Amino acid sequence: MFKDAQVRSIDRSSVQYPKLLTEIPDAPKTLYYLGDFKESLFKNTLAVVGSRAVTLYGEWVVNNLVKEVARQGITIVSGFMYGVDALAHKAALEVAGSTIAVMAGGVDQIFPNYQEQLYWDIVAKGLVVSEFYKEPELGNWMFAKRNRIVAGLSHATLVVEAAEKSGSLITACYTKEYGRQLLTVPANLNSKNAVGTTQLYRGGAKMVTCADDILALFSYNYRVNISDAVNRRLLLGEADGDARQDENPQYQVNSPENILNLLKLESLSADEITLKLGILSSDVLKYLTGLSLQGQVGEKGGRYYAC
Repeated sequence: MFKDAQVRSIDRSSVQYPKLLTEIPDAPKTLYYLGDFKESLFKNTLAVVGSRAVTLYGEWVVNNLVKEVARQGITIVSGFMYGVDALAHKAALEVAGSTIAVMAGGVDQIFPNYQEQLYWDIVAKGLVVSEFYKEPELGNWMFAKRNRIVAGLSHATLVVEAAEKSGSLITACYTKEYGRQLLTVPANLNSKNAVGTTQLYRGGAKMVTCADDILALFSYNYRVNISDAVNRRLLLGEADGDARQDENPQYQVNSPENILNLLKLESLSADEITLKLGILSSDVLKYLTGLSLQGQVGEKGGRYYAC
């Protein structure tokens, strides 16, 4: 790995500074980076953002739309957080595509720290940037500042999932402010993660349903067979259970409340809940029984949902 890599910097006055970023009114005076800072990375860029509490539907969107877009040479820009951000970076890397991670804190400050392997994978095959070098303490205010860079580096922004007060909506606001194209996908109306994306669509965001819709913005001629992709929809058992826990670390507590929170996002089987939370199946069944008796959870066809 590149753990001895040297942090470098580029000033806004440099001709190598990303042109798109110079167009925003509050572009960072200096960008610090690790990785290969090359002009081609910034030629065609798509920001991909969404909920940290990503659902199976959100995972499917990333793995069937974003991955195909990255495969065609579009650089995927995101904010390195768990959930949609991390999945978007991984999707690009899995198809030998390009990705840029914009860090909220210092460029060498890995947060969340359990994504260290992903961080170094991006350094080795893409680019990690930040407007900070060695920031002593990561503050919440840094995430909003980070979001403006994500939007500023990108020709368009795709919001995969967003709850009513999601940080992704901040990135969406910056995207519109900068005159860039804002994209979203059809919402799962049975999920609280649909509230934000529905608001964006009503506010003028362009709806996309396949990779071709996105690639058309970059003058690509590409067609993905979306019906086949639907038939290959991700099943929870296809992914590594431990990795899935990392996507939603806030759920790694054994409690009925966390089961209910999961079911407010999407309907799940007992086995899927067990893998998602990484707890005993006997506890899952016990909590589901209690929640059902309280009228908070219903069941149909072996899948549970929040009432």
